[in-house]
Amino acid sequence: MPRLALHSEFRYIHEPLPMDDPAIPVLGHEDLVAGLRRRLTYSHGGTFLITGFRGVGKSTLVIRALTEAAGTRPAGDVLLPVYLNVARRMEANQLLFAVVRRVFETLEDRGLLDQLPEDVQNALILAYMRTSLSFKQTHSEGSERGGTVGMAPQQGLVASLSPTASLTGKLMSTRATEASFLAYSELDVEHDLVRIIQLLDLGHVRRERRGLLRRRRTTRLRIHPVVVLDEVDKLTENSQDALTELEALLGRLKSVLTSRGAHFLLIGGPDLQDSALRDADRGNGLYESVFAWRMYVPCLWEAPERLVRELVRRSRAEDGAGPGSGPVAGDGDEDVPLDTLIPYLRFKSRGVPRRLLQELNALVDWDDHSSRPALVIEDDALRRVAFYSRLDAVIADVVAPTAEGGPGALPLDEDRRRLVGYHVLDWILRSRGRAFTAGDIESQIDPLLHVDIRLVDRLLRHLVHENVITVVSERGRADRTVFGNLAGAGAAYYRLSDEYAAQLPGLARHSESERADLGMPSVLDRTSTVIADDFRRAAPAPPHDIDLRDADTPSSPTAGPPVTRLAGRYEVGRLIGQGGMGAVHRGRDLQTGEEVAVKMLNAALASDEAMRARFHREARIGMRVRHRHVARTVDVVEEPELALVMELVEGPTLGSALEDGGPLSADQTIGIARQIGAALAHLASLGVSRIDLKPNNVILHPRRGAVVVDLGVAHGLENGENGTSITEVGMVIGTPGYMSPEQVEGGRLDIRSDIFTLGLLLWECLMGHSPYDQESVASRLFAILHEDVDPDVLPGSDELRAVIRKCTARSLRDRYQTPEQLLTDLDATPEAQETGSA
Repeated sequence: MPRLALHSEFRYIHEPLPMDDPAIPVLGHEDLVAGLRRRLTYSHGGTFLITGFRGVGKSTLVIRALTEAAGTRPAGDVLLPVYLNVARRMEANQLLFAVVRRVFETLEDRGLLDQLPEDVQNALILAYMRTSLSFKQTHSEGSERGGTVGMAPQQGLVASLSPTASLTGKLMSTRATEASFLAYSELDVEHDLVRIIQLLDLGHVRRERRGLLRRRRTTRLRIHPVVVLDEVDKLTENSQDALTELEALLGRLKSVLTSRGAHFLLIGGPDLQDSALRDADRGNGLYESVFAWRMYVPCLWEAPERLVRELVRRSRAEDGAGPGSGPVAGDGDEDVPLDTLIPYLRFKSRGVPRRLLQELNALVDWDDHSSRPALVIEDDALRRVAFYSRLDAVIADVVAPTAEGGPGALPLDEDRRRLVGYHVLDWILRSRGRAFTAGDIESQIDPLLHVDIRLVDRLLRHLVHENVITVVSERGRADRTVFGNLAGAGAAYYRLSDEYAAQLPGLARHSESERADLGMPSVLDRTSTVIADDFRRAAPAPPHDIDLRDADTPSSPTAGPPVTRLAGRYEVGRLIGQGGMGAVHRGRDLQTGEEVAVKMLNAALASDEAMRARFHREARIGMRVRHRHVARTVDVVEEPELALVMELVEGPTLGSALEDGGPLSADQTIGIARQIGAALAHLASLGVSRIDLKPNNVILHPRRGAVVVDLGVAHGLENGENGTSITEVGMVIGTPGYMSPEQVEGGRLDIRSDIFTLGLLLWECLMGHSPYDQESVASRLFAILHEDVDPDVLPGSDELRAVIRKCTARSLRDRYQTPEQLLTDLDATPEAQETGSA
């Protein structure tokens, strides 16, 4: 297995990377560190806004800049970093209390408090005591019990100042008594904090006693606080209310944040950067008046290569080898494929150092008996590395900076574009074979990324070209079912390709983190594994020459892991077909072992109450149907998502048979007409019509013949459970290329609309294509309303052409009024007489 010995000083890094740590190299942001250091060094104060996506190293950058700035200050000029985590909401006075207390405690911890003049100490002590008493009072009023709040166990002077402690010394007692009689408002603590900053900035005589003779040495002491308000992104992320509250808080603290003598560093997410940019456009807004400087911290996209190359260099230097490049051998084992490892780390880390180190650490093998760790890529990990390395190369073609035609975009824009690419791929991999649209993905990606649907569309087209995903249903097709809005026929549906779906179980089988990333169960039980194996078996395509009386057609090809499990009973597998309302998957009833078809409502429609009601209506109709030429619904599942469980009818669709084999013979057409006509007669007896009849909704089963498998838009039973009609008059529902004229107009429908569509299907069976050859949906609808179908071009007898002409009459009164009338005339045709069987 590939193995690379690392240098002996390598260590796991689980914390912000410190300065000059020999374990790993600095991963980037040196220019930003230098810029912040200069701002801190060559200014007397101000509030800086430091933004970036979570985990990109903002806190590490600040720590380094403060460390460098502290090392360049003259003697007696002390930089005092004060860190506060503000990931929870707080009022202005609460934040000011916390700042005052933290400044005091940091001074005491660093031994600076007792070096200050007595009057400065008194001011600090008084402010500290007042915040303590205010904390106690607030807590007591809220919980009716005493004690201090917000004070961690302390030692030394801080501990002696606790209001509940026994104070010693005349000065301490006096200050505590004085503080206890003072009401402490927001204005008071604001005044105290500004005064403290000014006193510390003035510079004071510092007296130190040193040596055996304890001689006194006098120096100047000037203290410059730098208050770091960290984790603001956790407070405001995806919460407009929290962002608004923060802006209000900044407005109330403006006088403190703009005071001379201290710096305030506010570390937040890209939402604050967006707000600052919008504010700047308005001129003299809140952000402009509060923040003296802004800095965006970009993702470290080059960090994986920088990290790996430097680790290789250090390892070679320790071994006395030359610099070299490319694959690296270690300990006589196979070469480490750096050109594959680096893209893998880039895909997994997304420009975030923390994630990069987590992925690297997972590949490090540390032998307790050896002083040298090693980077080891075992066989399972090697497959995972190769898988994601390939995906990184695929996505880079669209989202890398060069893909946009050169420089010019802001770093924030570049980060968002690249992150969108990775998030889109993540989402697709977690879909595990479900059908989806660009809109489905857009609605699920973090709002902070400001997803552009055009970018998602471009990504999906590229992924189709690279065979990562396949097109399930093209955009703008006239055979797509719509519900009231013809734009519903415009979205393209995709799914993960079989090649990629089949690899996912192997990637997750030996990696808990990979299971979590892919959204797979934490434990793959035997049942799921067996079913996944079943889903991977393949079968040949159905023959072009269809004989409805042949033996069973082989199962359709399946691949990939189960998509999901419903109600703890139904395992959902590979996608069979996608419609405007829902997707149909192959599945299995785990209780009976029977294979089933599972229809799940499209994600975009799951929250639409009318669509859910229509789904339930389809279930009620499907459960009542008992006819060999209509697929029966056997169960309806509510949780974890709405789905219908239907009998699995196997065989090619009529649409695929015509596409692959061309027109059908007259006797095959007659057979299909009789079978679907009989199904319509049964449905009419139940009061059901408008069944969305079209070639892709008819399965040609070897023994049962033509079977209608979708009743999603069926009309009927509206007054069954809730007494209301789901479909409004004037609402267009159906498939544009297979609608009747009255259906296009949104009028009331009955079984005669289905007879019209059956006539279109018979015409298509004999010719191999639709009678409407217009490409656009609008053109087809216009033709249905204004042009007669011409049966004279059809092969066959005059009697058969007359049947089709009457089926497709645009006027309802000129059409067959019942399926039985149609079947009677159909049986009288010479073709039916020759076949002699129904």
